[in-house]
Amino acid sequence: MRKIFVVLAALLMGALTANADSLVTVRPTGTDSLDWSVIGPELTGIPSPFYFATAKSVMGSGSYAYPENSSNGGPDARVGIILMQGTDHSWSGDFAEGDYLNYTQNAGAITLNFTQGYSQVGAQIMSAYTGAFTAQICDNNGCFYENGNDYDPSAMYIGISGTDITWVTFNVTSAPNAPNDFAINQVTLGSDPLITDTPEPSSLLLFGTGLMGLVGGLRRKFAR
Repeated sequence: MRKIFVVLAALLMGALTANADSLVTVRPTGTDSLDWSVIGPELTGIPSPFYFATAKSVMGSGSYAYPENSSNGGPDARVGIILMQGTDHSWSGDFAEGDYLNYTQNAGAITLNFTQGYSQVGAQIMSAYTGAFTAQICDNNGCFYENGNDYDPSAMYIGISGTDITWVTFNVTSAPNAPNDFAINQVTLGSDPLITDTPEPSSLLLFGTGLMGLVGGLRRKFAR
């Protein structure tokens, strides 16, 4: 009987490890990518929703949480805008020189949807205002948070790894002035090798609870 419990526990712990999402804080080598230049050149307006194709021609769509708050005029206008990093360009933050950016213009979180699943999705992110900020990334299994500062030498990378990720939401949850006002650069999709940090706590709790319930039920059954 004890062997049965040991085998079940090992199998379920393996499933827990395989299914729990993880935070990614270092940009991995991606198997695919999304560069915002596919939408248009610098200063191109971005509607909500918007549509794109990745470097490997995977189709996707995106939207902003609060298009009515955009400084560009609201939901019937072009909500976000394509900016570029550099002294001769429209963004002077900590992204790499020449990076194309998706800038929200105070329209809130950016949600991206993909027609195929990925093992990792992430991007560098910056608040539009000087000072410390908290970035957030979510998928269907939960959210992760990371603290950053625009005085850092390079923009902070935030990503999420898991299995068959078909959508993510990028957000800045706290920042000086307007937390909904931020930008992300090119999005890394998939990773080889996978670089992860912390397992997603809610997933661990869910699988741990399931493991305890199953083992307890079997113990009651065999005790009869």
